[in-house]
Amino acid sequence: MFCRYLLYTLLLSAVLLSSCAPLRPSLVGDQVSQDFAKGLLQEWSENSLPVTSVQGLAKVKVDTPEKSLNGTQVILAEKPNRLRAETLSPFGSPLLLLTADGETLRVSLPSRNVFYTGEATPANLGRFVRIPLRLTDLVSVLLYQPPIIDSLREEAFELQEGGWLLIRYHSKRRQELTFNNTRQLVEVSYYDRDELFLKIDYGDFADEGDPFPQLVGIELPRQTTTASLEFSDLETNGTLRPGIFQLAAPATATVISLD
Repeated sequence: MFCRYLLYTLLLSAVLLSSCAPLRPSLVGDQVSQDFAKGLLQEWSENSLPVTSVQGLAKVKVDTPEKSLNGTQVILAEKPNRLRAETLSPFGSPLLLLTADGETLRVSLPSRNVFYTGEATPANLGRFVRIPLRLTDLVSVLLYQPPIIDSLREEAFELQEGGWLLIRYHSKRRQELTFNNTRQLVEVSYYDRDELFLKIDYGDFADEGDPFPQLVGIELPRQTTTASLEFSDLETNGTLRPGIFQLAAPATATVISLD
């Protein structure tokens, strides 16, 4: 019996070391079946994939090596790659308006009477939202649908504090998904050659109604960048005004190409 326990401990330790799990081994419990793990993913998928759009008011905080930004934004996002963000002053007037309709990024700075336009690339998007993600990935994160990598091998474990950890491996990359004890996806981490390059946190789930998070956290260790969005008056699958993801330059504005 002792030999069997020792063998199990060594095997589990090897798995944890090979995957460089950010959790301490003492927090990881027994391994669970693949069927149970697939059930967690399927339940989350069935709850999140029907959401095609979100809109709401959010307190946004972004920390980068260059600066820290705090503010209130009206955010609208729609599958697969449409985004609108309005940064508001303390008095509610717009300081910045940004739209992306899949291909084109448009940004208006009313106080400076300047209008930017260019391709909706991660670099151009990152100049204004300070989160250098692809547009489709950013929209997916906002819709509680973070990308799931293809996997060649999967493992899943109980967590001592409650919930489950799923690990998906593909070549030299892996993805770790953490579910809480009510089976909600609360953390997704992406690793490249055992280096964490993106972590997404979800929280503040409504007690009633849609099982949708009101709080989103993003961490990009390579860029030393973190961001958090705390939503209020959040609506999913609401009616969006036609042309909401388009933005026209004011007649007197200076137009600057981002490309």
